[in-house]
Parts: sequence; structure tokens; C-alpha cells
Amino acid sequence: MIDMQNVKNVVGLAPISINSGAATPLAVDTSGYSYATAIVSFGVIGGAATVMRLTECETSGGTYTAITGLTASGSTGDGRLPQTADAGTSFMFNVPLGAGSVRKKFLNLEITTGATTLVQVTWILSRAAQTPNTAAERGVSGYLSIP
Repeated sequence: MIDMQNVKNVVGLAPISINSGAATPLAVDTSGYSYATAIVSFGVIGGAATVMRLTECETSGGTYTAITGLTASGSTGDGRLPQTADAGTSFMFNVPLGAGSVRKKFLNLEITTGATTLVQVTWILSRAAQTPNTAAERGVSGYLSIP
């Protein structure tokens, strides 16, 4: 088995221009997976982000709370907030979901920008309980593969 074929991709936020405010990404249902990765990709960054953190909730429409240790802050280091010089780069959050984890079923990413910023959020759910076999189960519209 090829590990990367045992994942589901979820668009949390299609590429969008945020103009000095908060984006509203879609929550991701982590049922059936033991690990989640959020990749936040940036185009032009007009001003440093003021909020970027992962949140969780038991229901998709409920009240989300921040996950300890997964809030970006400051302007330097790996856990920093995106700065204007980070245009064309990505930031990553990793979350264990499996046995022994206390994570809730739905995850989301909160992001607020200081000026017009192009951003996109992609989730990769991995370590599936059952291997996805179709494009839809993999969270994509089309899927090509060769042996």
C-alpha cells in the first residue's frame, strides 16, 4: 500500500482574498481518521496575520475552542504568525486524532489578516480506519493513479 493513497483531502478554505478581516473556513469532520494536517497557503500578504489557530468542536455548527499548542503567535520562529515576507509559502498544523487523543470530532482553522491577503486552507486526513477507494472518498473530484 502507498501511504499517500490512504488519505482524504478536504478544502477548508478555497483560495480567497481576505481584506483586513477574518476568513470563515469550513469545518472538517475527522471521523474515521487518526491524524489531521492543515496546510495554510498564502499568495500575496498585504499585512501580517493577527490570528491563526486550530479550533475544535463536537458538532459542526457548535462553539469552537482553541486547541492548546496550535495557536500561532509572534513574528519569528516556527509557530509565528504569517508576515508579508511569507507570500508564496505555506504553514502547517499537525493534530493526532487516534487512540488516547482527546480531540473532538470537528476541526477548523481561524485566520484573521491585517490587510488584503490571498489564502487557502487544505486538510489532509490520514491513517484511515478504512482505505478510501474512490475519488469522493479521497475528497477530490478526480483521481488518477498508475500502478
